Amino acid sequence: PDSYIDQLVEEGKVYLFQLYNKDFSSYSKGKPNLHTIYWKALFDPQNLQDIVYKLNGQAEIFYREKSINYSKEQLQRGHHAEELKGKFSYPIVKDKRFAFDKFQFHVPITLNFKSNGSPRINLDVLEYLRNNPDVHIIGLDRGERHLLYLTLLDRQGKIKAQYSLNEIIATYQGKEYKKDYHGLLDEKEKGRDQARKNWETIETIKELKEGYLSQVIHQLATMIVSKNAIVVLEDLNAGFMRGRQKVEKQVYQKFEKMLIDKLNYLVIKEKKATEAGGFLKALQLSNKFESFSAIGKQSGFLFYVPAALTSKIDPTTGFVNFLSLKYESVERSKEILRQFTSIHFNPQKEWMEIDLDFAAFKGARVPENTRSKWRIIATPHVRYRRNKSLNQGKGGQEPVNVNMELQDLLGKYGIPYGAGNNLLTEILNQSDREFFTKLFSALSCLLSIRHNNGLKGEDEKDFILSPVQNSTGEFFYSENATSEMPQNADANGAYHIAMKGKWVLDQLDKANPDELKNVKLAISNQEWLQYMQAKSDKI
Repeated sequence: PDSYIDQLVEEGKVYLFQLYNKDFSSYSKGKPNLHTIYWKALFDPQNLQDIVYKLNGQAEIFYREKSINYSKEQLQRGHHAEELKGKFSYPIVKDKRFAFDKFQFHVPITLNFKSNGSPRINLDVLEYLRNNPDVHIIGLDRGERHLLYLTLLDRQGKIKAQYSLNEIIATYQGKEYKKDYHGLLDEKEKGRDQARKNWETIETIKELKEGYLSQVIHQLATMIVSKNAIVVLEDLNAGFMRGRQKVEKQVYQKFEKMLIDKLNYLVIKEKKATEAGGFLKALQLSNKFESFSAIGKQSGFLFYVPAALTSKIDPTTGFVNFLSLKYESVERSKEILRQFTSIHFNPQKEWMEIDLDFAAFKGARVPENTRSKWRIIATPHVRYRRNKSLNQGKGGQEPVNVNMELQDLLGKYGIPYGAGNNLLTEILNQSDREFFTKLFSALSCLLSIRHNNGLKGEDEKDFILSPVQNSTGEFFYSENATSEMPQNADANGAYHIAMKGKWVLDQLDKANPDELKNVKLAISNQEWLQYMQAKSDKI
């Protein structure tokens, strides 16, 4: 009886401790966190009828002495009270948890107590996805302007949403709150040299990135359920690395693990206890994490694809540039130019045109049985290229009209081009180093599909501009794209990562239902280009 317990307490033979966290506070706002939900579930009558959450032994108690000595007045009126005056009806104390002596209670519990660890989830997911028209595809890309960029496709491959995850938006009591993590990280990383030497600064940046990723994971988990979606991620095990992402490989892998752990036992706070996703009926949407190498190409509803040929590719034609044109010498320049089919002027359109076959160039790794012959057109669009002499020798991006630059170069060296004939012979007759340097600079800029003006903030442009015409006679230009196509360079990467996910779903649809475990989930560069170039015929 409790009277006996009370007696023991009074005699000093037993001590009672109140188990407490912030969600038990009368000032607590919003929904309780998951650990509070799990703890309460241990004693919930519904749980005890058919146990999902089990209380384990080997609990531990730790004692932590206070490390901050606030005065009694500071605790009563709040620390930094002037800064927060009028915003809260109760005292706000900075780092309050360190201002009191604390006992901390750590206790292990087992979630999903009766689960048998069945390894079938990957196959179950494939069976669920096969010929399911309601599935959506989330493509995620680590961008250069954006920490992460998200594109959502429907089962037909149409873009339903595309947006940057630089800013996290949360709604509380009908109000929208925004946090610009990209801006915060920019501020933290401005003193990069100092940051390398300052351990505290490095730790702050690391914590900021991890906090950001936890917010993204919450958004993704919600979208996966609401949109009935798979998530397609770049496969970092594939050895393909890009160096300018703000979310680097190490942090991104931590994000992957956090996402897998979250989806491994997904409780949605808004759901009732016994609803799918409620705390007594959690969703398992991923495999248990063992190691990155053990993941392979699938972990439940997560799929991994190589990031190669996803960023710098024309979404309307599948065009990819396989040439790296850089001036080395006059003779080497001529050797390369002899492999071009034609360089000529189109008098009707008043632009330069270059015909080439990538397969004819030594060292151009063009996958077999993919389109290699293209007509490259110097449209009057403004492109950008790096100029080392700008900004007092620091270098920068300069705007270029390649069409006029080529015409001016030919005119300067007395090469008549107006009749529209093939100019390769006249070009190969040149011997001036400056001529070939400028020619290769112009051709390299023309073949490049991604351009950035080097500015920051609202003035920055980072876009995709294709030098080839698609089936509608247009040149894909992300700056003018509608919401149905990628609207910037990072959106292009996320879109094509998602399209590789669509390729996976297409393989499932074509497969025999009894052979799903043998379906190929890894797409090769050859299959990828064939897929995108076949799609372009229908645009």
